[in-house]
Parts: sequence; C-alpha cells; structure tokens
Amino acid sequence: MHWQSIQNTIEKHTETNMQTLDYSNKVVMITGAGAGMGKLAAENFAQAGAKLAICDINKENIANVAEDLRAQGCDVLARAFDVSDETQVQSFIEECVKYFDKIDVGINNAGILQPVSHVHTMDLTALDLQYQVNIKGAFACMKHQLASMMAEGGVILNLSSLAGINGAPNLSAYSSAKHAVVGMTRTAAVEYGRFNIRVNALCPSFVDSPMLNDVVEQGPISKERMSDFNPMKRLATMQEIVNAMLWMCSDYNSYMNGQAIAIDGGLTAF
Repeated sequence: MHWQSIQNTIEKHTETNMQTLDYSNKVVMITGAGAGMGKLAAENFAQAGAKLAICDINKENIANVAEDLRAQGCDVLARAFDVSDETQVQSFIEECVKYFDKIDVGINNAGILQPVSHVHTMDLTALDLQYQVNIKGAFACMKHQLASMMAEGGVILNLSSLAGINGAPNLSAYSSAKHAVVGMTRTAAVEYGRFNIRVNALCPSFVDSPMLNDVVEQGPISKERMSDFNPMKRLATMQEIVNAMLWMCSDYNSYMNGQAIAIDGGLTAF
C-alpha cells in the first residue's frame, strides 16, 4: 500500500476514535508531553474531551503545548520538572488533585534513549541515567497516581517498548530499563486491581519519531532496514501508537489489566 494511502487510513480511523472514545469529564495526566508522542497524545486526549495535567522537563516546550491546548478550549494544568525527582512528582500530582479534584488516567510517557553501544563497551553512567529516568521516574509517577486513585479507581498506562519484551541489540541499558517498566506494571496491576485500578504497559516497536531519528543518526541501522525487517514493511506512526493509548485507557477497555501490549506490525509474531 502506498504510504499516503496508509496515512489517509490512519487519519480516518483516528477521526472515528475521536467520535467513539469520549473522555469528557476525565482528567488525564501525561508526562513527557512537551514534544513527540507525549505532545501528540495530549492533543488527541484534548480532542476527545479530556481535561489535562501535563508535564515535561523542557519549560518552553510544555508552555507552548499548554498554550495551544488552551486556545482550543482545553482545561490544562502544565508544569515543567524532572520526573526522576519524586518530590516534584508528588507535588504535581497533589496539585492536580487539588485543581481537578481527581486523576482518572495517568500516562507515564517521559523517557530517554541511551547512546548506541554494545554491552562490553558501555559506559555505566548510561545505565544509571536509564534507571534514573525510565524506571525511577515512571515508578514515582505511578506510585503517587495509585495513591490518588485508590478511592475512586482509575487507569495507568506506562510506556515501555518492544525492547521491554525482547532484546534490543546496541540498546541494552534502554532495554533493561523498559523490561523493568513491564515488571512494575504487572506487579502494580496485581496489587491494585482490587481498587478498580487498571495498570498496563504499551510496548511499541520502531516508531517514526524524534527518538528514532536519534538512533538513526548514530548509524547502526537505517529506517529502510527497520521497515524491511517488519512484516508490514513500514514503521509505525506516532498517531498509531496514540490511537492505542486512547483505546487502552478508555472505559471500553475495562477488563485489561497487567498486560504489556506490543504494537509492532507483527514483529513478535516470528
């Protein structure tokens, strides 16, 4: 199928999602919402009627996203901070609950990539940084989201990766961190299902995104080769991943809990 036809199909399905998945009166918290997939998620949830609590480490980016969303009529609370700082995470979530009276959905999207490296040549500071942001940051957000949801229930979606299910050559630190995200997701699902809190992980494969561009710029593999390796012979779009977020966090998906869902074009079917 021609790429433009694929894009048109995705846009059509997205429009249908907006009509079906109603987030009116829902409060959705999204981390890493200043750019890329987090920004697109914020835009889509706003279009679906949600009130938004968004954050990012980049103060200018998150301010611009918030300004655009408010111009479209969305009620937005936006702050800039580092999710690896639990004190700031707790303060933001407490502010969210005070401002909106609740958090219905927490999407822990903030994350970083590592410099491409083989295991035997890796600088362990890269591993420390992965654990600081991709594990500790996600864990801190989930911890305080859970506390805020125990009375009324809610949904938490942690962004992992296909690298959190399978191995990822040249990205071992990133892969180990994303495996940990899946582990903490499943554990929280078991512990908090009794409170009507669903906790799942979304595990995309190669997505045509700014983060993937960083990998490609380091030279180990091209987008063309990634596409050829996939049964669908293309990369995922960010919109396709956001569409999965919209469904996984919706009331239509009320019995999925403790799952790590691969959105990979069939890559794990081999």
